[in-house]
Amino acid sequence: MSSLATVPTIGTALMRRSLELPCRVTAISGGLLIAALAVITVVSILGRWVASAPVLSDITMLAWVGPITGDYELVEMGTAIAVFLFLPYCHLSGGHVTVDLLVMHAPPMVQRLLAVVAETLFLVVAGLITWRLYHGLLDKRRYMETSMLLDIPLWWGYVGGLVGFALLTLVCLYRTCDAFTYSPQQPDSTQAQVKENSAQGDL
Repeated sequence: MSSLATVPTIGTALMRRSLELPCRVTAISGGLLIAALAVITVVSILGRWVASAPVLSDITMLAWVGPITGDYELVEMGTAIAVFLFLPYCHLSGGHVTVDLLVMHAPPMVQRLLAVVAETLFLVVAGLITWRLYHGLLDKRRYMETSMLLDIPLWWGYVGGLVGFALLTLVCLYRTCDAFTYSPQQPDSTQAQVKENSAQGDL
């Protein structure tokens, strides 16, 4: 997490409050999707093992047991959607890994400038990817491309990605506005006065 803490204004505080619920919902949805994919993977592996076992494969009652058809397609598409759904909450909570060993000791103006530049660049990139995902969705839907085994329309996966990145773009907009109001947190004046009085008493 970044050490560039900000003092929120009323506007940015309202923006964050309005984004928290949808970001949490998308993150939880992504987690449930990953859990479902994990179950599908385990069931498919067990089915493949039973179908190839020397004794079990000869049992008539287990003749229907086998790997789930198209499990790779489901995992591939589902994992991509889940990652997109995780991004908004991760960025809203400042969960991206940053290296700020030098930045944290820089002057306040330098910290503010770097925060503005970083958040603005992220906003531009997120908006660009959202725009391209939208056009990719339209292309996949227009040509009705489907997966090889399950015939799943590929544009379904673009819907999940578009939702995640559209919300991420809004989060980037909030963090960019927040970066412009960046102000390093100053020590409380009361605490500073107590420290000063204590120092004078020691003298």
